[in-house]
Amino acid sequence: MRACKNVFFFCLLLMQPFVTLAQFSEIDVTAYINKDSIVLGEPFMYTISISYPPKYEIALPDSQDIPKPLEWIGKTYYNTVCKDSLCKDSIQYFLRTFNTDSILIPNIPVYIFSGNRKDTLFIHPALKEVAIKKLRSSSAEFNWQEDAGYLELEPSVNYWYYGAVALGILVVSIILLVLVGPIVLRRIKLFNMGLNHQRYVKDFDEQIQEFNENKRATDLEKCITIWKSYLTRLESKPYTTLTTTELKDMQDMEDVITPLRNLDRFLYGGLRQNETMESLNALRRFSNRRFLKKKKEVRDVR
Repeated sequence: MRACKNVFFFCLLLMQPFVTLAQFSEIDVTAYINKDSIVLGEPFMYTISISYPPKYEIALPDSQDIPKPLEWIGKTYYNTVCKDSLCKDSIQYFLRTFNTDSILIPNIPVYIFSGNRKDTLFIHPALKEVAIKKLRSSSAEFNWQEDAGYLELEPSVNYWYYGAVALGILVVSIILLVLVGPIVLRRIKLFNMGLNHQRYVKDFDEQIQEFNENKRATDLEKCITIWKSYLTRLESKPYTTLTTTELKDMQDMEDVITPLRNLDRFLYGGLRQNETMESLNALRRFSNRRFLKKKKEVRDVR
């Protein structure tokens, strides 16, 4: 009796796959590839279409279900369409392979569940073999060399790149020149004016000191020459070529006409020393005022 039961259960186990297949016989799964042959690394489209009654649930493959040597690129899913008690799902996969075998048989499963999810079936759609198209028939076509050395290449110049860089630098330079150029030039001019004034004051004071020690007319002439030369550079006017009488006709020279005449009297008539020193100090004060006035004019230029 026990032996009969064992035989009965063994028969049930053998019949289970056929019962499951019969249960899912209403489902139709088809798959195809859009090319008869593919090239290594070139994307191709793999399409799966499933028709099934609404009582079943379908789980379409995702990226983790794609077997080697296929590589996942992407997918396009189409919404479920139900008509005449049948539902249809479609999905397109974009794949590629770098497998060097001559034949490729994609083996992507589809998961089917019954309504109560107690029964599950994995279906591998039937698909014909796909040939791998080789661009080279054999490696003999290549001229292989062992221990090949470095190949010297002629240095090339990317003229477009360097031209674009030069143009960019030129454009930036022009913009900077327009925006900050006047400010920079004005500051440079003020800096040079300050240096020239300091040099003038030093030379003028040294020459006054020498005149004060030696009381020579030539030293006094040098003081006047230094003063006129500095004003000529500062205001771009011909002070060095003008006499005291001619300077009188120039604008804003009233403060130095009397000191200049006093110095002329010393040179040609022997003026006392205290009046001479006061006249030289008046020339120094005048040149300082002219320097400050010119500095303000330059700073206020816009």
